[in-house]
Amino acid sequence: MNVLMIFNGHNVGGAELQFLELAQHMSRNHTVSVVSIHGDQAVKHFELTSQIPLFSFPYQTSPYQRKIGAIGQLLKAVNFGRRIKPDAIISTSFTGNLLAFLISKFLPARLLSLQTVAKAMAYPKLDRAILRRFDVLIAGCSDIKHYLLAHGQSEDSIKVVNNWVDFSSRVVSQSPSAIRERLGIAQDKTIIGCVGRMHEQKGQEFLIRAFRELAETRSDLKLLLVGDGPRMQEMRDEADGHPDIIFTGTAQGDDYNAFLNAIDIYVQPSRYEGLPRTLLDAMYMKRPVIATAVNGNVDAIQDKRNGILVAPESSSGIYTALTLLLNNPGLSRAISEHAYFSAIENFSAGSQLDKIESALK
Repeated sequence: MNVLMIFNGHNVGGAELQFLELAQHMSRNHTVSVVSIHGDQAVKHFELTSQIPLFSFPYQTSPYQRKIGAIGQLLKAVNFGRRIKPDAIISTSFTGNLLAFLISKFLPARLLSLQTVAKAMAYPKLDRAILRRFDVLIAGCSDIKHYLLAHGQSEDSIKVVNNWVDFSSRVVSQSPSAIRERLGIAQDKTIIGCVGRMHEQKGQEFLIRAFRELAETRSDLKLLLVGDGPRMQEMRDEADGHPDIIFTGTAQGDDYNAFLNAIDIYVQPSRYEGLPRTLLDAMYMKRPVIATAVNGNVDAIQDKRNGILVAPESSSGIYTALTLLLNNPGLSRAISEHAYFSAIENFSAGSQLDKIESALK
């Protein structure tokens, strides 16, 4: 089968890297071409196998250049898709889905879209109308399926395939003690941490507030915030120079694995989510996790069994959950063990990717 895959490669996040992992998987049995629109930052952080051709159609982000340049680049992408005559098109994001739909008007390609969050990020009415023309919608969690159904999509077209992680790539080459030394953290400190873009979606400010309250009565804690993004300065302002809050900036590859492995308690304080890969990674690394009870998080976490669920936008909820884990090491260990087995059983890449591939048939 000749498969065209289209995504917005401007940002580097879990959804983008997951899409490229799917491309690698599909290339084992099919001819795959990847189109990256808007930019190619995600591709630069992921080494596609040489047998997958990549075609980038970048455009600027300033208002004037975006309107003029984007139209020309997107028309080029449509023309390219027509020329290679795919049997199937896999897309994600509003613009990727729009391009897939336009290309399919010229040829009988089967359309499949990866739906990674229960929210229409741009042009919601048009987005929903376009998705009704797709053959298959892959919902990354049950919450996304309910969202799609509530906004007019056919149940027959929706297939739930939980987000996945290629856990074989989570090889840690730096010990937690080495990372502590590198960051200037004493070996006897407990590291509370979060990995993610500094973006409104991720809600790091609630974790910072909870940590600062904890630190008023405890001197044995450090907060490690891994990531960068448009709200970095806001998060630094929220931390207000607190000596026990460390910002690392973006971490990829070996650094990502090492930082995550050095964290003692992992917190996912998101306002909304699909199903975050960092949460699954932390579970696989046997870290006790705290996550907001939103969207895909509740597909992964069973409260008090393999993690602790808290209300979104609640620093007090995070404070209470952290206090519970810090004061109950037995509970923390039990949660860590259950988290590991949940990650392996439910979110390993191989089985999930096979489900998506079978949906194209």
